[in-house]
Amino acid sequence: MQIDWSTWRHLMRGALRQMWRYRLRSALVICCAALGVAGAVTAVNYASGGRAQVLEKIRRLGTNVIVVNAEQSRAVAGRARTGQIVTTLQEPDYQAIRREVDGVVRSSAVVTSGLRLKAGYNSKVAPVIGVEPDFFAIKHWTLTAGDFFDADDLRRSARVVLVGHTVARDLWGEESPLGQRLFINRVPFEVAGVLGERGQGLDVINEDLQVYVPLTTAMRRLLNIDHYGSILFELHDSAAMDRVSGEIEALLRVRHRISPYRPDDFRVSNQRDLIETQIASANRLGFLVRWIGLSGLLVAGLGVLAIAWIAVRDRTVEIGTRRALGATAPDVFFQFAFEAMVLAAIGAASGIALGWAASRLAAAQAALPFIFEGGNALAALAMALVLNLVFASWPALRAARLDPIRALKHE
Repeated sequence: MQIDWSTWRHLMRGALRQMWRYRLRSALVICCAALGVAGAVTAVNYASGGRAQVLEKIRRLGTNVIVVNAEQSRAVAGRARTGQIVTTLQEPDYQAIRREVDGVVRSSAVVTSGLRLKAGYNSKVAPVIGVEPDFFAIKHWTLTAGDFFDADDLRRSARVVLVGHTVARDLWGEESPLGQRLFINRVPFEVAGVLGERGQGLDVINEDLQVYVPLTTAMRRLLNIDHYGSILFELHDSAAMDRVSGEIEALLRVRHRISPYRPDDFRVSNQRDLIETQIASANRLGFLVRWIGLSGLLVAGLGVLAIAWIAVRDRTVEIGTRRALGATAPDVFFQFAFEAMVLAAIGAASGIALGWAASRLAAAQAALPFIFEGGNALAALAMALVLNLVFASWPALRAARLDPIRALKHE
């Protein structure tokens, strides 16, 4: 059957006339289609936002970073002794690794202690981290104000400090902490910078609650120690992770004179297992929400089917009249399918805009990055149109099969 332009125009006028005549029913069809598309778009964008957040946390954690931690080697009743100061990781170990292990691009030794901070009349206890300047490049961490400390500050054990976002807010409120004096265990420091907000990472540590000072400053002026808590090594290639880890373990066992029958007094770990677990969880969440979005489209299509079915029943006499005036069964089928598709198309197109607004609201409520994937939105639109066409065809087929005589007698 070939349909010319005048026929299309006639069908469109008829569809708009029916839409105005049955306004409530038309609005319900449009709402069903719009909610189905909006739900699918919002679910997919929410999952994409969650995945983007996980990937950002992984990037900040470092995908090619090896961490060497000092550990207690002696155990009591099968458990590591607690309350003991672990001094097994020292500067000669650090220098030996940098000198003898290939593949290390950047590194930073780390010492940590919880100390009291005091600024003006405000005071709090917070983790104070002593690090080298490369620590922030390894962590992909930026400043919101001020400057990082450098190698010269490290050499002369300068009393400068970088404060986390939450620490700056708790101690100075809305006032800028740059250049202000901060006492750490009664030792005066000058605030050189404010670190960017990061929140809680995948390692369940909220870095915004910490302050950072040069490594030598922490070891000599605050803690008076000569050992490290951990050392971070950034590699040029994540594929070399296993080789470098093995070489570090072998080197430290030789340096610490650890026999094959004794446990290590250190622990070498990387982020690979954590990263793979988080990515797998994000992928499973994405798969789940896509099924939820598809279910929403199916439910919306069933709503369109139910309303179109009721419309055919209410217009039975009209169908009988059209058939009596010469309309064929294909003409009736095409008319009802076209009218349903016009409403569904308006609703689906509205669902894109509704989905954009709902995605932004959901991202704001869940503190996720706002992501609107145009490709997935168009796919949801196309799938909704196909499903609505399938569901609208059933009532249209029922209308086309009505007997004209019985239709005219319908009350």
